[in-house]
Amino acid sequence: MFEKSITCRPLLAILLVGSSAWLGGCTSSSNTAHTNDSIIEPQEWTIDHTDWAKMGFEWQWTGFPPLQPGALIDHATAYDDVLVFQGSGSTLSVLETNTGKVRWSRQVDRPSTRFQESVRQGDTLYTASDTDLWEINIRNGNTIDRDALGTLVNTSPLIVDGLAIFGTLAGELFAWQMENDFKLWSYKFDGPIHIPAISVSENYIAAISEAGDIRTLETINAYSGMTAQIAGGTDTNLLTDGVGIYIASKDQSLYAFDIEDGFRFWRKRSSAPITVQHTLYQGVVYATTQDTGLTAIDSATGETLWETGTIGGWVLTVVDEKELIVWSGYELLAIDKDRGDIIERMPLQDIAGIRTNSIDNGDLYVITLDGSVAKFGLK
Repeated sequence: MFEKSITCRPLLAILLVGSSAWLGGCTSSSNTAHTNDSIIEPQEWTIDHTDWAKMGFEWQWTGFPPLQPGALIDHATAYDDVLVFQGSGSTLSVLETNTGKVRWSRQVDRPSTRFQESVRQGDTLYTASDTDLWEINIRNGNTIDRDALGTLVNTSPLIVDGLAIFGTLAGELFAWQMENDFKLWSYKFDGPIHIPAISVSENYIAAISEAGDIRTLETINAYSGMTAQIAGGTDTNLLTDGVGIYIASKDQSLYAFDIEDGFRFWRKRSSAPITVQHTLYQGVVYATTQDTGLTAIDSATGETLWETGTIGGWVLTVVDEKELIVWSGYELLAIDKDRGDIIERMPLQDIAGIRTNSIDNGDLYVITLDGSVAKFGLK
């Protein structure tokens, strides 16, 4: 979900609506809206190129993911070759990262259907509604398969070993065997699950419930591995380095647990729930808390390496292993990776969110409140 709601201008909202390409998933190269035989160009977000240059980035293009009338962008994911946008109204759109051109866009299901964030594996997008799983060819938007899951799901799928693993509001984590279309196993957690499971090793996955029930399970049969308990769930994705699981919790703490036996390596307390996505990079956890701002924590020991105090945000990417590029919600910052000093900062207006394709020297994709997306690459 986005840091702020993305609203769509009426001119953008009618892009491709009513055309046969919209429902068929065909490629469209048009970035303009057509109505009553006239062409209306969407209003572009204003870019301060000088400020971006100071940050070390330059503008490359601005694109417009198609949306249905009145729709919002619910999810956006950046890959090296494409951007995937999931809009309300069941719209799924793929843009080329090198040009910003719409590769294809389609309405997957009824406009009222709610979708989770799509997950990619190879050339397949796995797109889940509350009740169904679609496998869609990322090259052309064609449906490869569609399965009725028989359960109301509440997370994006974790795709591993031919399985799609989902969490539910009933606290069930289950594995859907995609080749033969059946539920392979199910495991009951204490409390609803709304954060996707993650792979922590070759054979094990991990998940957490809203009640703070943390478990690793063997992927193929759900045999229980480690278990741990904290006082609350999380609004951020779980992180792992194959040794520990790192959790930013709503119980006002950061945690690190051993993936083998559940031993708690360390805990960092805060005076408020920790809701900003943390980042793991080269043995350091970068997390934002109410008390310390953006903080660098040694992932093995829990030692605080530095803290900014009043500056917080989400580390998007790391430039040349030296500078953290941080999105605070209202400004973009370049921060020294080793010392925490602010190198550069730039205010951003009318921004709904920022995505990147890589933790190392990634491109930045700025998504505006009017539903456009602008790509910025390193200079």
